[in-house]
Amino acid sequence: MEVKLLIEEFIKNYGLLSVFIIVMLEYANLPLPSEIVLPVVGIFTFEYDIDFIQVVIVSVLGGVLGSIINYYLGLKLGKPLIDTLAKKFPSTKKSIKASYLWIKKYDKPSIMLSRLVPVARTFISIVAGVVKMNIIVFIIYSTIGISIWNLLLISAGYLLGDNLNIITAILKKYSIIVGVLAILLIAIYYIKSKSKPKEDI
Repeated sequence: MEVKLLIEEFIKNYGLLSVFIIVMLEYANLPLPSEIVLPVVGIFTFEYDIDFIQVVIVSVLGGVLGSIINYYLGLKLGKPLIDTLAKKFPSTKKSIKASYLWIKKYDKPSIMLSRLVPVARTFISIVAGVVKMNIIVFIIYSTIGISIWNLLLISAGYLLGDNLNIITAILKKYSIIVGVLAILLIAIYYIKSKSKPKEDI
């Protein structure tokens, strides 16, 4: 697998800096699927005896920076950027549409929960910029979601070793379950927020 070899060479030569750059690029929507990238990082973290906690922290920092880059692209370029992406990559249309619906309807929790759903997890950053979400709120909720996702996938590679087929199969099932849970959690949040009595001014 070419991606795996490239990541291995990068990690051997640049260590933690390579983890930061690779994850940042993936979260900035470069064609580097985290479902492969992060487990591979976990595999080489184990093989080259790199500190696991440091790798996770650096990967989260890289993910947050990549997300901020996307946020500002959405903020500055607006909806034309979304339309261009949808035209060039038709497979992203559903994820972009879902990101719009989530962020407009459920606000903050959508940022955190979408980080746990493949494809939508990176496009949500651009949409957040387009709708001009508060940057501090965006960073806080993104950091929580990115931390969970990165920890899960890096741990999978670290613990399961060179078994990407097994990891991919697990993630396919995981994605369906998480997608359903995310919708349920957002629905519960939305219902509770609507049912709260309004305070008299």
